[in-house]
Amino acid sequence: MMPWHEKHKQETRARIIAVAARAIRARGPSGVSVAEIMKEAGLTHGGFYAHFASKDELLAEAITRATAETLQFLEKTATDAAGQMPGLADIADAYLGTLHCEHPERGCVLAACGSELARADDATRNALHENVRTYLTWLQQHGDDAAGGKAERQIIGALATMVGGMILARAAGDPAEARKVLTAVRGFLHDEVSERDDDAQA
Repeated sequence: MMPWHEKHKQETRARIIAVAARAIRARGPSGVSVAEIMKEAGLTHGGFYAHFASKDELLAEAITRATAETLQFLEKTATDAAGQMPGLADIADAYLGTLHCEHPERGCVLAACGSELARADDATRNALHENVRTYLTWLQQHGDDAAGGKAERQIIGALATMVGGMILARAAGDPAEARKVLTAVRGFLHDEVSERDDDAQA
């Protein structure tokens, strides 16, 4: 039997990572096994080690994949809504939307299972740290023109508020209560960003 070509191996690895990225956001890293991930990917459990040395290695790759997917979603959603290069408030609106709230498996890994990942092995924690850095670097592109520490505080504060707001909305349980939380946090961030803009113009 002829061996699989390299492209097929790369495509299979990418499929496993994509499945894992959804699974850990939906059920948490401890709530999903390698066997379950491989089954969802349409593959046998035994084939896993042809692609990854361990589940921890897969988790690190899955976090990176989840982050890229989320930023792509936020960029498109915010741009479509704003009709132009979105600002920080537009990004907050996209992040704190009902669609994101109702589909954690397709959203931000920080809000879905960040606290659990922070207690994982070194490789997973390093991937999570890189996730945070990626978010902050990306958000800087959409922040105001404030200089130095003021801009940094705005970006870090916005990310922390968005992640915390999403966790709180999902914890509310009742859809109406969740929407109430999302609306309140969006309003808070809009007010905060507006104040920063006013300070920058003063």
